[in-house]
Amino acid sequence: MPRSLFAFLVLGVCALSAPAAAQDPLDEPATSERAASPGDEAAPAPEKPAPNEPTSEPETKDEPAVEAHASDAAPPPSAEVTPPPAAAAATEKKPGGFETFVSGYFRAPFAMGMSPRPSPDDMDGPELMQISYGPNRTVDSNYYSFAYTRLQEQDWAEVFVHAKRKHVHAVVGWMGYWFQAAGFRNYDASWAPAVAYLTLDTDFSVGGLKPNIALSGGAWWPRFGYFEKYDTFTLGQFRQVGEQLKLTVPVNPKLTMTLVQGFGTGRDGSFNVNSPPPYQAQVGLDLLHYEHLQVTYAKVFDLGLHFNHQWTRDPNLTRSAQAGQAYTQARQAKFTTFGGEASVNVPYAGRLWISPSYTRVRYGWALGSAGTEVMHSLGGAGFAKNYMAWDESPRNSSGTGSSLNLGFLYENKLSTILGQESGKAPEVTLNLFGLFIDSKLDLPSTSLIPQDRIAQLKYGADLSLQALDWLGVMLRWDEVNYDLDHSGYIFSAISPRVTFSSHFLGGESIYLQYSRYRYGDKMVLAGRWPWGMPLVAGNDIIQGGPYAGHKPDMDVIRVQASVAF
Repeated sequence: MPRSLFAFLVLGVCALSAPAAAQDPLDEPATSERAASPGDEAAPAPEKPAPNEPTSEPETKDEPAVEAHASDAAPPPSAEVTPPPAAAAATEKKPGGFETFVSGYFRAPFAMGMSPRPSPDDMDGPELMQISYGPNRTVDSNYYSFAYTRLQEQDWAEVFVHAKRKHVHAVVGWMGYWFQAAGFRNYDASWAPAVAYLTLDTDFSVGGLKPNIALSGGAWWPRFGYFEKYDTFTLGQFRQVGEQLKLTVPVNPKLTMTLVQGFGTGRDGSFNVNSPPPYQAQVGLDLLHYEHLQVTYAKVFDLGLHFNHQWTRDPNLTRSAQAGQAYTQARQAKFTTFGGEASVNVPYAGRLWISPSYTRVRYGWALGSAGTEVMHSLGGAGFAKNYMAWDESPRNSSGTGSSLNLGFLYENKLSTILGQESGKAPEVTLNLFGLFIDSKLDLPSTSLIPQDRIAQLKYGADLSLQALDWLGVMLRWDEVNYDLDHSGYIFSAISPRVTFSSHFLGGESIYLQYSRYRYGDKMVLAGRWPWGMPLVAGNDIIQGGPYAGHKPDMDVIRVQASVAF
């Protein structure tokens, strides 16, 4: 990081943290009912149920997002959920002290994939109906893949303990992605503690304006460009321990400008359970920074401009030099995204969200499972595997290249078209959405990979009817084209769903869903690219065996319970 930027960061933090912590007598800055975290202001409103599927996180206006992730095979994370008014009212208050309360979220799905297949010990025998764990035999259940559709998202639970008073908010969170009591234990699935952060803020007056400045520090996940239909990020989410400085300027009652600056570190590395404690971790430090400018006009228009950059200067993970994968290359590694997002909400016409971005990665293998998450990829290594044909062989690919990304979402409701108040049943809602990435690969001259471009597109639509306060139905259609330049890498699904809830605006529901899939001839179990890498990360492990190369399950039934509190 340039010395001038470092000096500015240190001086700014020192100058601002002291007055922020001393402002208890001042009024706390107003927050909206479902305000966003630093850097999340322009994200479109999440799907019902509001809290996360798995990352649509309602948060307080002056606080960072709280989330955490797992390994490549793990389901997507969730987010901290602001408690409903009833829960907030029940929090314990002490004169001059903290009020404490708990918030949380869980989803508990079970999915059954069904298909007639021969017995694995008699592949030439008769085909009989098999019922398997749903994610095992589909291609769209891995959160870390462009194939992910959210139709087969997996377990998630989280609990957050808050301690809050004027201008001070501390949070500690526990998270996990596998319900251990339902069967075997997954030792990677529970994160305790997962996140912890502190936010200090203060109001001040200048030139007739009354800005608010907030300083946050700790371990949490700031996010930008969130796309709830696919639960990913067009700009970035940052898994880090670091700081964030956020300046909010209400120019007038309708116009607000927000500037966010952040710097953090991601902990790349590995854990060896066979080593003696406390020497079981090998850690390499990734560095990152991000800047975001947000302009909001009433409830009509949001515009955000964004930049982030990740790199490393830690040789700890490249101590054993290999040709093409030594610290000399790691010093040159970078993972950069810049772009924007805009949301327009027009009476009668509905809401349109669009987010273009450009991502550049160099030696992505050196920036592993930490730091920046963007376009279904965690870290530079995840991005290089998904889009740059990184196959662990520097002769074929160095994990270097660039991509153009574009996400869009259009939503309209019958009540909006009629000019009526929303939030009442019956209600009809239409969503049209899509995500596109055009990746250009910078391959070495020794590469045997036959293509230097991978263009991918997925899109869909859903139509929902909230017939009664407690009963809703939805029909969703998805299509994913995994390689626009080559045939066969395509699949689609149509999914009717029935949802039961105490009230459709509440945070709890139980739904029943059926998905019918159709597959191109290249979308098979444990499928691979022509150069041998798995089409979907991890599927060579999960789907390997006698059925590898066979068609995935075409029919999946799913029941899911979820609640936010």
